[in-house]
Amino acid sequence: MKGSNEVVGIDYTPIEGAIDISTQHDGKLWKEIIKEGEGDETPQDGVEVNVHYIGTLTDGTEFDRSDRQAKPFSFNLGKKSVIPGWEIGVASMKKGEVCKLIIHPEFGYGKSGSGKIPGNATLIFEIELIDWKYEDLTPNQNGGIIRRIIKFGGSKYYHPNEGANLKVALEGFHDGRSFDKREVEFVLGEASEHNICPGIEHALYKITEGEQCELTLKPKYAFGSKGSEEFGVPPNAQVKYIVSLLKFTKGKEAWSLDGMEKMECAREFKEKGTKFFKAKKYILARQYYKKIVDFLKMEASVLDGDIEEERKWLLAMAHFNQAQCSLELQDFLAAKNSADEGLQIQPDNVKGWFRRGLGNIGLKEPRPAKLDFEKVLELEPTNKLAAQKLHLANEMIKDDAEKERKLYAKMFRSAD
Repeated sequence: MKGSNEVVGIDYTPIEGAIDISTQHDGKLWKEIIKEGEGDETPQDGVEVNVHYIGTLTDGTEFDRSDRQAKPFSFNLGKKSVIPGWEIGVASMKKGEVCKLIIHPEFGYGKSGSGKIPGNATLIFEIELIDWKYEDLTPNQNGGIIRRIIKFGGSKYYHPNEGANLKVALEGFHDGRSFDKREVEFVLGEASEHNICPGIEHALYKITEGEQCELTLKPKYAFGSKGSEEFGVPPNAQVKYIVSLLKFTKGKEAWSLDGMEKMECAREFKEKGTKFFKAKKYILARQYYKKIVDFLKMEASVLDGDIEEERKWLLAMAHFNQAQCSLELQDFLAAKNSADEGLQIQPDNVKGWFRRGLGNIGLKEPRPAKLDFEKVLELEPTNKLAAQKLHLANEMIKDDAEKERKLYAKMFRSAD
């Protein structure tokens, strides 16, 4: 039996042309090229690669192969979803290349093994790299924001956050024409103030300092159905941008602040939210009101007296103002939910009940809307606008009842 501290070697004698691709060049990961690939490009971290493979032990025992499956095996490089030998080996391959990887246990399954693979086993994989797709940064993976890294930056785990101060170099292209070349400094979350595409802003949360990348943006994440008159980009156009994150300073994060520091941030968020609301920039305004909630919702146990009363007021105000922003954006469910949250704090707030009523009207829910407007009138009997909306809710209820009556009448006639 091998001692627990005994060094395990690799069960392989390199042939002519074999390449040591181990990180320390210590003979723990070898590559033999069976078929050369195309061009010079190799896949990079974040891309989805498609491969076929056959895995064997050094005695020839086959333990796995992909050609028994309906389609090639796919994985994302750099996400640690495969053994280290694969991460390094596949990243060294060109499209169409076929190679053999000889993998020391340290780069394979170690002393524990896995399934049919015994502990401390040297592994041999014959791999064909079929192709790869660049990293899709859209939340639903619909291909709207595709990143190709040109130059890697610093630590891949250190990214800008919302509120970070950025300095970015941009150059946009459409049909081969450069239309937007500049350096710009802005706060992450406010890119629209600088006519920066939403796809670029979304990508910047994943980009590292010093990184340069190419972003391919579908219209939804570029200039949409209106295009850009300023840049001469037509409606519904796909564009490319070369983006360099030159430097950034992280925004304040709630977890790193004490209660009083969070209160100071919340006051600043309120000022920004109000500024954007007055400018009718409701998405940005709602974003800052939401940040107030994120910073203050858990602080009740550490604040007291007048400061605690101010915290409650700021929280309620943030919820009610989010509701108003959502109404302006016709996001009626969000409006209703935000008003609900605010009313948990200030149950007699007239604006809260009124905005919840408008949310219910927008959702075509006249019965709860009727109760909301009745509550407004209970608290403020002379509120003419609430009376008008109550009348509207009652008319909607009557219309719904008439539609139901006609539907049931038709159903009964059909049954006869």
